[in-house]
Amino acid sequence: MNLPVIIDIIIGLVFIYLTLSLLASEIQELIATVLQWRAEHLKKSIEVLISGGSEGAKDPVQFQRVGHLANAIYASPTIKDLNQGAKGLLPEGFRSVTHRLGHFFLQMTGTKNVFGNKSTGPSYIPAESFAAGLLETLKISSLMRSISKTRLERFKDLQLAQIQVIGEGLNLPESTKPIIEQEFGWLTAEFNRVVEDYKNDLGSLNNSLDRMSEKLGFYIKDSQVYLPETELGGREFQRQMAFVKASFDSEFERAALRSQLQPSLSNLLNTVRKVRKIQDTVAEIMEEKEDSPIYKQIQETLDSMPESLKGSLYILAQRAEGGGGDTQQQLERFEKEIEVWFDQSMQRASGVYKRNARGVAILLGTAIAVAANADSINIVNRLSKDSMLRSTVNLYAKQLVEKNPNTKLDNLTSLTKVQNQVDRALDNVALPFGWNEPNRLELDAQGNLLWPALMTKLFGWILSGVAISMGASFWFEALSKIINIRNAGKKPPSSTES
Repeated sequence: MNLPVIIDIIIGLVFIYLTLSLLASEIQELIATVLQWRAEHLKKSIEVLISGGSEGAKDPVQFQRVGHLANAIYASPTIKDLNQGAKGLLPEGFRSVTHRLGHFFLQMTGTKNVFGNKSTGPSYIPAESFAAGLLETLKISSLMRSISKTRLERFKDLQLAQIQVIGEGLNLPESTKPIIEQEFGWLTAEFNRVVEDYKNDLGSLNNSLDRMSEKLGFYIKDSQVYLPETELGGREFQRQMAFVKASFDSEFERAALRSQLQPSLSNLLNTVRKVRKIQDTVAEIMEEKEDSPIYKQIQETLDSMPESLKGSLYILAQRAEGGGGDTQQQLERFEKEIEVWFDQSMQRASGVYKRNARGVAILLGTAIAVAANADSINIVNRLSKDSMLRSTVNLYAKQLVEKNPNTKLDNLTSLTKVQNQVDRALDNVALPFGWNEPNRLELDAQGNLLWPALMTKLFGWILSGVAISMGASFWFEALSKIINIRNAGKKPPSSTES
């Protein structure tokens, strides 16, 4: 057997593997669609991420929290909007049928529906959508703003109390006291209005502090009309109020004030973890009364998070705070850290899915090889003995490659195109597999199976099953390379060669 014949046999074998791999790809894709393997694996991978690793949450309470939190994330608008399907009678009808088949499979196998009361979920979630969905579900941003609102309220009360003490400590004539008290009443009302606007999300924290500073400046200016600087009381009032206003106007004092009023991410997550490393900040929040809104918000967040997630988010929060900046900048970096954390976990999950899919592909490939009686040993024997069959298969293989130059079977369009061309080729050639006469099992004169022949057949089926599991893309690329090498032939000698 010369080299061209061997190459023709290899091309024919690869073409047959490509034909069967296309069939296997269609069947596996159909099974994956009906049973929602990708969406189910993604949901389970997110639960593993939340529970802190492949071991998952062992404690029943923690396990329940993982499931509830994962369902809540999937119910958030950013994730829910990803689970969209095509509209129309035909797509919706097909989707309904696949869901019913999947539900029937779950009932038959006694498997739990990972999507809860939903019939399906997204097969892919971008990292930014997961991060937004997680933060939205845990209400981290809302909780931090609520704490800032409470702290601003306390700061306002402390400032007013300090200003009131300064006013009461002045030795004022009886005629001046009502006027100063009236000015203080105006300042109190203005401070209350600024804080109320902040609580109603009508301004930022820095803007609220600017407004309070402006109102305080008006109060000092109007009060000094009735407290001449030449008098002892007027000079003392001016001196003490200068210190109060400096807490608003000084660049360094303002930065310190903002850090006091805005909770850091790590402090907040320390609170949620009940780790009292920063006692003053933690105590300030946790000592709220049980009927206060902040206490209820913290308790709600605490009850929704498994312990492993609290620790993971605390580490990510510390990384986010390493870059400095205000709370909003830290939140943005925190969201980016969650995105990186999610991407890294999904890369590992993708590897697990590919390994599982490869195992299914081997089983499916072997099943197809047996059902189609695609025995690799018999195929090679038939191709080596039948020159007409060999030439015909090679012709169609060559035409397939020439019609699809530089094509990769990595999308549905190219896969369908190659599948249609292969189907047309199969209409005109009888490939050496199937249960027709030339490919049947060998029997003795009494009609009994010959065990050596059966063992050879089993080995040939297994070889074909493993080959089919390699996938249509692998065999199409291999076919293209082999045909291109054969067409290129031997390189002609160079003119410089002797």
